[in-house]
Amino acid sequence: MNNYKIIVLFVIQKNKTNKRGLCPIKCRITYQKKRKEFSTGLFIKPDNWDNGLQQAKPPNPENNIINTHISLISQKINEAFLMLQVLPDSFDIDDIQRKYKGEDSMTEITILGAYDLHNEKTKKLIGKDFNELSWSRYIESRRKVALFISKFYRKKDVRLNQLDMKFIKDLEYFFKTDLNLRQATVYRSIQRVKKIIQFAIDENYIERNPLAQFKIRNTDLKLPT
Repeated sequence: MNNYKIIVLFVIQKNKTNKRGLCPIKCRITYQKKRKEFSTGLFIKPDNWDNGLQQAKPPNPENNIINTHISLISQKINEAFLMLQVLPDSFDIDDIQRKYKGEDSMTEITILGAYDLHNEKTKKLIGKDFNELSWSRYIESRRKVALFISKFYRKKDVRLNQLDMKFIKDLEYFFKTDLNLRQATVYRSIQRVKKIIQFAIDENYIERNPLAQFKIRNTDLKLPT
Protein backbone atom coordinates (compact mmCIF):
# COMPACT_ATOMS: atom_id res chain seq x y z
CA MET A 1 0.00 0.00 0.00
CA ASN A 2 1.14 3.58 -0.59
CA ASN A 3 1.55 6.10 2.22
CA TYR A 4 -0.61 8.85 0.73
CA LYS A 5 -3.74 9.79 2.64
CA ILE A 6 -7.17 10.66 1.35
CA ILE A 7 -9.24 13.51 2.79
CA VAL A 8 -13.02 13.44 2.50
CA LEU A 9 -14.90 16.65 3.33
CA PHE A 10 -18.49 17.75 2.91
CA VAL A 11 -19.20 21.38 2.08
CA ILE A 12 -22.39 23.35 1.57
CA GLN A 13 -22.98 25.75 -1.30
CA LYS A 14 -24.68 28.77 0.22
CA ASN A 15 -24.63 30.61 -3.12
CA LYS A 16 -27.00 27.98 -4.52
CA THR A 17 -29.68 28.16 -1.85
CA ASN A 18 -33.06 27.28 -3.34
CA LYS A 19 -36.50 28.82 -2.76
CA ARG A 20 -37.05 26.58 0.27
CA GLY A 21 -33.94 27.99 1.93
CA LEU A 22 -31.96 24.80 1.41
CA CYS A 23 -28.50 24.59 -0.08
CA PRO A 24 -26.80 21.54 -1.63
CA ILE A 25 -24.15 19.49 0.14
CA LYS A 26 -21.16 18.53 -1.99
CA CYS A 27 -18.48 15.97 -1.27
CA ARG A 28 -14.86 17.01 -1.78
CA ILE A 29 -12.12 14.38 -2.11
CA THR A 30 -8.49 15.46 -1.79
CA TYR A 31 -5.69 13.09 -2.77
CA GLN A 32 -2.08 13.91 -3.64
CA LYS A 33 -2.92 17.65 -3.51
CA LYS A 34 -5.67 17.28 -6.11
CA ARG A 35 -9.37 17.84 -5.49
CA LYS A 36 -12.50 16.29 -6.87
CA GLU A 37 -16.03 17.42 -5.99
CA PHE A 38 -19.40 15.86 -6.69
CA SER A 39 -22.99 16.39 -5.60
CA THR A 40 -24.33 14.18 -2.80
CA GLY A 41 -27.94 14.90 -3.72
CA LEU A 42 -28.49 16.16 -0.16
CA PHE A 43 -29.84 19.60 0.84
CA ILE A 44 -29.76 21.38 4.18
CA LYS A 45 -30.54 24.71 5.82
CA PRO A 46 -27.22 26.58 6.05
CA ASP A 47 -27.65 27.27 9.78
CA ASN A 48 -28.03 23.54 10.44
CA TRP A 49 -24.64 22.60 9.04
CA ASP A 50 -21.70 22.25 11.44
CA ASN A 51 -18.63 22.32 9.21
CA GLY A 52 -16.23 21.50 12.03
CA LEU A 53 -18.11 18.37 13.05
CA GLN A 54 -19.07 17.61 9.45
CA GLN A 55 -22.68 16.93 10.37
CA ALA A 56 -26.16 18.36 10.46
CA LYS A 57 -27.41 19.75 13.77
CA PRO A 58 -29.46 19.68 15.93
CA PRO A 59 -30.49 16.03 16.10
CA ASN A 60 -33.89 15.48 14.50
CA PRO A 61 -35.30 12.96 11.99
CA GLU A 62 -34.38 15.09 8.95
CA ASN A 63 -30.85 15.88 10.10
CA ASN A 64 -30.28 12.28 11.23
CA ILE A 65 -31.07 11.07 7.71
CA ILE A 66 -28.57 13.56 6.26
CA ASN A 67 -25.87 12.43 8.71
CA THR A 68 -26.52 8.78 7.90
CA HIS A 69 -26.15 9.43 4.16
CA ILE A 70 -22.96 11.44 4.71
CA SER A 71 -21.49 8.64 6.80
CA LEU A 72 -22.32 6.05 4.13
CA ILE A 73 -20.78 8.16 1.34
CA SER A 74 -17.60 8.65 3.37
CA GLN A 75 -17.42 4.94 4.15
CA LYS A 76 -17.84 3.95 0.49
CA ILE A 77 -15.14 6.39 -0.63
CA ASN A 78 -12.69 5.03 1.93
CA GLU A 79 -13.51 1.46 0.89
CA ALA A 80 -12.87 2.41 -2.74
CA PHE A 81 -9.55 3.97 -1.72
CA LEU A 82 -8.54 0.83 0.19
CA MET A 83 -9.38 -1.41 -2.76
CA LEU A 84 -7.23 0.71 -5.08
CA GLN A 85 -4.36 0.61 -2.60
CA VAL A 86 -4.18 -3.17 -2.69
CA LEU A 87 -3.99 -3.29 -6.49
CA PRO A 88 -0.53 -3.42 -8.08
CA ASP A 89 -1.12 -0.40 -10.34
CA SER A 90 -0.84 3.29 -9.45
CA PHE A 91 -4.01 5.38 -9.32
CA ASP A 92 -5.16 8.97 -9.07
CA ILE A 93 -8.13 10.89 -7.71
CA ASP A 94 -10.21 10.18 -10.82
CA ASP A 95 -9.73 6.46 -10.22
CA ILE A 96 -10.96 6.88 -6.64
CA GLN A 97 -14.15 8.56 -7.82
CA ARG A 98 -14.73 5.93 -10.52
CA LYS A 99 -14.18 3.13 -8.01
CA TYR A 100 -16.62 4.82 -5.61
CA LYS A 101 -19.23 4.97 -8.37
CA GLY A 102 -18.61 1.32 -9.26
CA GLU A 103 -17.59 2.16 -12.81
CA ASP A 104 -14.70 -0.31 -13.02
CA SER A 105 -14.18 -4.02 -12.63
CA MET A 106 -13.12 -5.46 -9.29
CA THR A 107 -11.48 -8.52 -10.89
CA GLU A 108 -8.12 -6.74 -10.96
CA ILE A 109 -7.63 -7.33 -7.25
CA THR A 110 -4.64 -9.47 -6.27
CA ILE A 111 -4.32 -12.39 -3.85
CA LEU A 112 -2.31 -10.32 -1.36
CA GLY A 113 -4.78 -7.49 -1.88
CA ALA A 114 -7.59 -9.86 -0.92
CA TYR A 115 -5.62 -10.80 2.20
CA ASP A 116 -5.24 -7.12 3.11
CA LEU A 117 -8.96 -6.45 2.68
CA HIS A 118 -9.88 -9.57 4.65
CA ASN A 119 -7.43 -8.84 7.46
CA GLU A 120 -8.45 -5.20 7.70
CA LYS A 121 -12.11 -6.19 7.91
CA THR A 122 -11.64 -8.98 10.45
CA LYS A 123 -9.36 -6.82 12.59
CA LYS A 124 -12.39 -4.66 13.38
CA LEU A 125 -14.27 -7.79 14.46
CA ILE A 126 -11.72 -8.93 17.05
CA GLY A 127 -13.60 -9.58 20.27
CA LYS A 128 -16.88 -9.91 18.37
CA ASP A 129 -16.87 -12.46 15.55
CA PHE A 130 -13.11 -13.03 15.46
CA ASN A 131 -10.38 -13.56 18.05
CA GLU A 132 -6.90 -12.06 17.88
CA LEU A 133 -5.17 -15.43 17.52
CA SER A 134 -7.22 -16.37 14.45
CA TRP A 135 -6.57 -12.93 12.94
CA SER A 136 -2.81 -13.23 13.55
CA ARG A 137 -2.80 -16.58 11.71
CA TYR A 138 -4.12 -14.87 8.58
CA ILE A 139 -1.42 -12.21 8.92
CA GLU A 140 1.15 -15.02 8.99
CA SER A 141 -0.59 -16.78 6.11
CA ARG A 142 -0.25 -13.64 3.99
CA ARG A 143 3.46 -13.48 4.79
CA LYS A 144 3.97 -17.07 3.61
CA VAL A 145 2.04 -16.54 0.39
CA ALA A 146 4.03 -13.35 -0.29
CA LEU A 147 7.29 -15.32 0.11
CA PHE A 148 6.01 -17.96 -2.30
CA ILE A 149 5.00 -15.41 -4.96
CA SER A 150 8.35 -13.68 -4.67
CA LYS A 151 10.27 -16.94 -5.23
CA PHE A 152 8.09 -18.73 -7.79
CA TYR A 153 6.78 -15.78 -9.79
CA ARG A 154 9.51 -13.19 -9.25
CA LYS A 155 6.70 -10.71 -8.57
CA LYS A 156 5.31 -8.79 -5.64
CA ASP A 157 1.78 -10.06 -6.20
CA VAL A 158 -0.54 -12.04 -8.51
CA ARG A 159 -4.01 -11.06 -9.69
CA LEU A 160 -6.87 -13.27 -8.53
CA ASN A 161 -8.02 -13.85 -12.08
CA GLN A 162 -4.60 -15.32 -12.88
CA LEU A 163 -4.75 -18.04 -10.22
CA ASP A 164 -4.96 -21.63 -11.42
CA MET A 165 -4.34 -25.17 -10.20
CA LYS A 166 -0.61 -24.86 -10.80
CA PHE A 167 -0.51 -21.92 -8.37
CA ILE A 168 -2.01 -23.89 -5.50
CA LYS A 169 0.02 -27.06 -6.25
CA ASP A 170 3.24 -25.03 -6.34
CA LEU A 171 2.20 -23.34 -3.12
CA GLU A 172 1.69 -26.72 -1.44
CA TYR A 173 5.12 -27.81 -2.67
CA PHE A 174 6.65 -24.57 -1.32
CA PHE A 175 5.09 -25.14 2.10
CA LYS A 176 6.46 -28.68 2.26
CA THR A 177 9.95 -28.00 0.92
CA ASP A 178 11.08 -24.41 1.44
CA LEU A 179 9.20 -23.91 4.69
CA ASN A 180 9.48 -27.53 5.79
CA LEU A 181 5.97 -27.56 7.26
CA ARG A 182 4.36 -30.70 8.64
CA GLN A 183 1.45 -32.14 6.67
CA ALA A 184 -1.10 -30.95 9.24
CA THR A 185 0.29 -27.40 9.06
CA VAL A 186 0.31 -27.52 5.25
CA TYR A 187 -3.35 -28.55 5.35
CA ARG A 188 -4.33 -25.65 7.60
CA SER A 189 -2.23 -23.21 5.56
CA ILE A 190 -3.94 -24.22 2.30
CA GLN A 191 -7.34 -24.01 3.98
CA ARG A 192 -6.65 -20.38 4.94
CA VAL A 193 -5.69 -19.55 1.36
CA LYS A 194 -8.93 -21.12 0.14
CA LYS A 195 -10.87 -19.10 2.72
CA ILE A 196 -9.32 -15.90 1.34
CA ILE A 197 -10.49 -16.93 -2.13
CA GLN A 198 -13.98 -17.55 -0.78
CA PHE A 199 -13.87 -14.13 0.90
CA ALA A 200 -13.05 -12.59 -2.50
CA ILE A 201 -16.02 -14.41 -4.04
CA ASP A 202 -18.36 -13.31 -1.25
CA GLU A 203 -17.23 -9.71 -1.72
CA ASN A 204 -17.81 -9.93 -5.51
CA TYR A 205 -14.13 -9.47 -6.42
CA ILE A 206 -14.23 -12.64 -8.50
CA GLU A 207 -17.11 -14.77 -9.75
CA ARG A 208 -15.69 -18.28 -9.42
CA ASN A 209 -13.18 -20.18 -7.34
CA PRO A 210 -10.15 -21.00 -9.52
CA LEU A 211 -8.94 -23.47 -6.88
CA ALA A 212 -12.24 -25.29 -6.32
CA GLN A 213 -10.99 -28.61 -7.73
CA PHE A 214 -7.89 -28.72 -5.56
CA LYS A 215 -8.02 -31.25 -2.73
CA ILE A 216 -5.33 -31.67 -0.09
CA ARG A 217 -5.21 -34.84 1.95
CA ASN A 218 -5.07 -34.41 5.70
CA THR A 219 -3.17 -37.31 7.19
CA ASP A 220 -3.80 -36.33 10.81
CA LEU A 221 -6.68 -38.08 12.54
CA LYS A 222 -7.92 -34.86 14.06
CA LEU A 223 -7.03 -31.21 13.58
CA PRO A 224 -7.88 -28.28 15.84
CA THR A 225 -10.25 -25.76 14.28
